[in-house]
Amino acid sequence: MMIIGGRASYTISGGMAYMKRWNSYLLAAVLCAGVWSCGGNDTGSELLTEMKETVTPVTEAVVPAAEETPEGVRVHIYCGDETAENIVRRTVYVDEASESTVMAELTSSLGMGAEAGLKEISFGTFGGDKVVMLDLNQAFADYVNKLGTSGEYIVMGSLTNTFLDYYQSELLLVTAEGKVLVTGHTVYEEYLEMYPYTEDAYRIREETLSGEGIRIVCPQIEGLEDERIQEKWNAVMLGNEQTVMERWEGAGTYEAAYTVETMTADVLSILMDGNVYTEGAAYPYTFKYTYNIDLNTGESIRLADHVEVEKVAENMFAGIGYYVEESLAPYFVERLNSIYESPDALARSLAGYDYSEDGAAPYGYSYLKDGKVWICMEVPHALGDYIEIELDTIQ
Repeated sequence: MMIIGGRASYTISGGMAYMKRWNSYLLAAVLCAGVWSCGGNDTGSELLTEMKETVTPVTEAVVPAAEETPEGVRVHIYCGDETAENIVRRTVYVDEASESTVMAELTSSLGMGAEAGLKEISFGTFGGDKVVMLDLNQAFADYVNKLGTSGEYIVMGSLTNTFLDYYQSELLLVTAEGKVLVTGHTVYEEYLEMYPYTEDAYRIREETLSGEGIRIVCPQIEGLEDERIQEKWNAVMLGNEQTVMERWEGAGTYEAAYTVETMTADVLSILMDGNVYTEGAAYPYTFKYTYNIDLNTGESIRLADHVEVEKVAENMFAGIGYYVEESLAPYFVERLNSIYESPDALARSLAGYDYSEDGAAPYGYSYLKDGKVWICMEVPHALGDYIEIELDTIQ
């Protein structure tokens, strides 16, 4: 973030474009000073007063970008990371969407006292950009004035990002008790834009469950921005494996482990591979299943969310649009024709692939890898119990 003309400067990419844009702000402010005299809204700073006069007020209600979910209203709150060196974005759920609720969540995340708060909020536009104007109370100003340079950067950046994100706006003007906010490091008399930030990185750790003849390596998510999604899926994955442990009778061997096939900010796709041998069985059985998680909604991603299952079924019956291990290809075609009487029957089966939110047992599984969709389809033991099929579809 660059606070031009202030006491601090933080360089980000695109700084030159920001400088050019700032010149247009300054020119507009100068014109405003000449035409309207800009004296009717004294802020204790001539420049800040001029900046405010460039804003065209918005009189209609401004609706925040907050999503209603079964858990509550989902909003993004920005704050410092564990080292207090970077700004990170986190997801919280609140009972109602209001600026006071968001401010309370923000002050709590930043470790401020409850007395630091928001006095007034208003909205406008400038040059096609949406503007949020915040007037904070004296307690907030006193708190910021006690901070060092890095602490002030985290607090002001978190404040700016939280409200710009919440109202999906581009510019923010801030005052304290109607006057310019002045600290020992910066005079906040100019437009602020989004500060650089990162989304909390998440990790996958192993949770090993073991007993007589059984060993399961279960994936567990750590550090996800949305803790409710993390808790939900950790409970789902660990619960599934604990159920297997409870039902295992100890007569034979059971092993399962996971591979993370896709891990992005939006999607987590995990493939579970395992084998089980029970006493008296002619041979061990190999199995596969998957977890595909939309990290934005917390919902399970199913095969039908990625592809048109009717088209995939038609292609499979025609022998096009997919890839399997070459040595298995002729047997796979034979399998399709013997099990599924028509493309429609196969399509109905594919539509039931992957875990659903209602807990229904899947007909099969899919996963994402390198931007492609893969199917895990059960086949006779002679073909390996499960066969992996790469669809000729790029996501």
